[in-house]
Amino acid sequence: NPFFLHLLIMVLFSTLLGVAWNLLGGYAGQISFGHSAFLGVGAYTTLLLHLKLGWSPWPGMLVGAGLAALMALPIGLICFRLRGPYFSLATLAVAEIVRLVALNWESLTAGPQGLLITHLPALTLVGKAVNWESKVPFYYLIAVLTLLAMGLTYYVSQSRLGAYLLAVREDMDSAEAVGIDTVRVREVVLALSAALVGLAGGFYGMYFRYIDPDAVFSVALSVEMVFIAVVGGIATTGGPIVGAIFLVTISEIFRARFQSGHLIFYGLFMMLAIRYLPEGIWGKLRLVLRLSDR
Repeated sequence: NPFFLHLLIMVLFSTLLGVAWNLLGGYAGQISFGHSAFLGVGAYTTLLLHLKLGWSPWPGMLVGAGLAALMALPIGLICFRLRGPYFSLATLAVAEIVRLVALNWESLTAGPQGLLITHLPALTLVGKAVNWESKVPFYYLIAVLTLLAMGLTYYVSQSRLGAYLLAVREDMDSAEAVGIDTVRVREVVLALSAALVGLAGGFYGMYFRYIDPDAVFSVALSVEMVFIAVVGGIATTGGPIVGAIFLVTISEIFRARFQSGHLIFYGLFMMLAIRYLPEGIWGKLRLVLRLSDR
């Protein structure tokens, strides 16, 4: 069923976004509202390399992820000087600046017209040509990307870097007092987070085959990443996929029934989840089942 396959793809795509944001917002405690900037960079890089230079989108995705990570470094150096809500507002401002640049740099991005690709280049795997007119290859692609991102998150959470991130989240001054380079630690995790979001942006561009600044640089996308992680459970490996399943499914069900009015029910669900499940759905399940794993 194409609809349910699309739903699965969007759940996995949203999970990838939630996992990427969770590295910075969950483990390091740095609440960012500007991650859509990295998604847009990944999407535009992938499509521009294909349209202007004839590159295949697959290496284009990797280049987009790399550029997103590079862009994150100066952004981090500027924004990490701020703390708490000031950091969050700074990331929101950065995302809006990048959106306006993309909107007005028409010679590169085509401005509000956006970029469109009519077909994807052929790819042969195990002796068989991949049919990109079907949603099935996209499902497997996003599943692999999401599993890799979750594996990376688990590895980070169990590593020394993960311990440093938790120390930064709980008390930055104390972390600095014991010798942790808090700026470097946050820069590393921001670059990792941005690279994953950049990969997701490349996938977004290939799957929908059309992007414009308002679609890929929107604040709504940044906020959605936050919601996915918070509803599922921040600083957990499994939380984002639980949050994505609930939010994407509820959004699609109510959209089909109530059209634009679905946002009311979506917002109500968000309010109830944050009010009665502050540790997230997966976090609450872990407490109830007394699971020590992530």
